[in-house]
Amino acid sequence: METFGYVITTATNSHKLVKVKHERTDGVKWRTLIGVCCLLGWLQCLGLVEAQVPGFGQCPKVPVVDNFDTYAYLGRWYEQEKYPFFFELGGRCITADYTLNPDGTIGVLNRQKNSLTGNENSISGSARIVQSAKLAVKFPSAPFNVEAPYWVIGTDYKTFAVVYACSDLRGLISAKVAWILTRKRHPDIETMKKAYAVLDSAKISRAYLTRTDQKNCEEVKKVPKIFKSTTIKG
Repeated sequence: METFGYVITTATNSHKLVKVKHERTDGVKWRTLIGVCCLLGWLQCLGLVEAQVPGFGQCPKVPVVDNFDTYAYLGRWYEQEKYPFFFELGGRCITADYTLNPDGTIGVLNRQKNSLTGNENSISGSARIVQSAKLAVKFPSAPFNVEAPYWVIGTDYKTFAVVYACSDLRGLISAKVAWILTRKRHPDIETMKKAYAVLDSAKISRAYLTRTDQKNCEEVKKVPKIFKSTTIKG
């Protein structure tokens, strides 16, 4: 307000006024930067701890699988490619096992091996059906124990699946992540082409995809898919 509230006539004061204007501009830049950082932190608290590709604006409208068959989707999947993902940094031999819990929710068990130490680790969680192929996943032992979106945007259930997640804060800033999963640890090129086609059709960039190392991995015993007489919970 002081900058535009009066007119300075002397050369010395005019020079001082210009200096003050520059300081105010720098202050605005710093406040903007701090605000963006706070928004990113807020997004993490809202369940975006998994989403590692930030952007401005609201999440795009991405179509999901019609008539999603949850039972057919259960079982083991091998991660082939993904957007950069904090909790998987340095991870290899990454797998995801989906089972049906007695309470009707979907059990989630993610495993990986640390490429530096060789140690194996895992994290367990659960998912519920929000709508069709839109699920919400939660990992109680994660630093932020909140639900995160998990949308299946393409799958044939037998060879590949493409998963996408995006959340935004009032349309101001967003964060997204994508995975390509396959039923085989080492899929053929045709399987990967089908997955790429899904991403291209949904206009989801492949530029951020990184390949998961699945070489020289030990096969872990698979867990049962379904508890008898259990109904999937939405």
